[in-house]
Amino acid sequence: MLNFPYRFAVALFRKDGSYLGTVPAQHDWEPVLEWTRFRFQRLGELPLDDGQGSASVLPLWERKVGEPYCRGYRVEIARDRQRPVNADFPTTHFAEVASAAASVYVERQVLREGESYTYVLVAHPAPEDRPVPGGLSVTNASPCLPVHDAPLNSLRERSRPAGVVDYDDMPVFVSPQVLREMAEATTEKRGTETGGVLIGNLWRDRLAGEIFAEVSAQIPAEHTSGTQVKLTFTPQTWAAADTALRLRGRGEIYLGYWHSHPVRTWCQARECTLEKQKTCRLAKDFFSPDDEAVMRAAFPRAYNIAIVANDTAFADLTFSMFGNREGLLQPRGYCILED
Repeated sequence: MLNFPYRFAVALFRKDGSYLGTVPAQHDWEPVLEWTRFRFQRLGELPLDDGQGSASVLPLWERKVGEPYCRGYRVEIARDRQRPVNADFPTTHFAEVASAAASVYVERQVLREGESYTYVLVAHPAPEDRPVPGGLSVTNASPCLPVHDAPLNSLRERSRPAGVVDYDDMPVFVSPQVLREMAEATTEKRGTETGGVLIGNLWRDRLAGEIFAEVSAQIPAEHTSGTQVKLTFTPQTWAAADTALRLRGRGEIYLGYWHSHPVRTWCQARECTLEKQKTCRLAKDFFSPDDEAVMRAAFPRAYNIAIVANDTAFADLTFSMFGNREGLLQPRGYCILED
C-alpha cells in the first residue's frame, strides 16, 4: 500500500518573487517506489518477495524556512520489526508539472511568453481518509523477483563496458549476438522504426550482495506498425512474443525492449548538414515521451531496460541503453559479453 500522509503542490513565482499560483503536484509515484524497493532488494535489506510492504511518501522540509516548503521528498518502506528503509528525491522531479502550469498562465496572460519563473514544492497534511463505498485502494502488486544464483565476476571477467557505467546502477550484460541482430534488423528496415523484446535472466550473487541482468536474446517484434517516427506494438505482437518465449523453454523473462531511431532519415527531412547532425540531440541517448510510455505500460519494473539503435549518417550504428535511475528513465551504461 502506498500512503500519502501529505498532499504535495507546486507553487510558481516570477523571477522578482511575485506569486503566480499553486497547482496540485500530479506525479507518477510508481517508478520511484519501484526503484526504492529494488535498491534495497539489491542491498539485501528487503526480501525478494517484498511486493506488499507498506510504503509512504513524505516531505523533506526546507532547512531554513521549514514547513510547508520542501527541499525534496522521501519514499519510506516499512519493514517487519525493523527500522524502515528510505530513499530521498529532489524537487526537480516536478519540473514538468511546473512547466505545464506555466504554459496555462501564459495562455491566461498572467505570465508573458518567455518570461522566467521559479517554483517550489510545498506539502500540507492530508485530511484523514474515510472509507468510501466502492472506493479504490492503490497496492503495489509487484511479484517476487525471479532471480537465480550466479557469480557476478564470471560475467565481468568476460565482458567489456559500453557507455558510461555507473556502478550504482544494476549491472546489465548483453550478448553480442543480440546487438548484431538489432543492427541487421535496423539496416534491413532503414528509414522506418523497428524493434523487438529483450529477454534473459535476473541473477543474484549472494557473496557480492548484488542482483544483475543478462540479456541473452531478442524476439523480433512481429505484427507492429512502424513509421519514420514511431513503432506501435499491438496485442498480436505480445501474443507472438509470449509464444516464442515459451517455445524457447529456457526460463527466461522479459527484461525490456529495443527499437531503432532512423536519425539519418529525420535529419534528411529537415535538410540538416552533416556537421549539424553530429551535434543533434536526436543522434544519441534520445528517448521520446512515446518511448517512455511503452516502458511505463509494458516494462515498469525497476530492473527493466530499453535499448535504442541509433542509425546516423555520420557514424556506424550505435546503441544507447536506458533504465530506471532514482525514479526517472535515464541513459545508462552496460557490458557486452564475449562471444
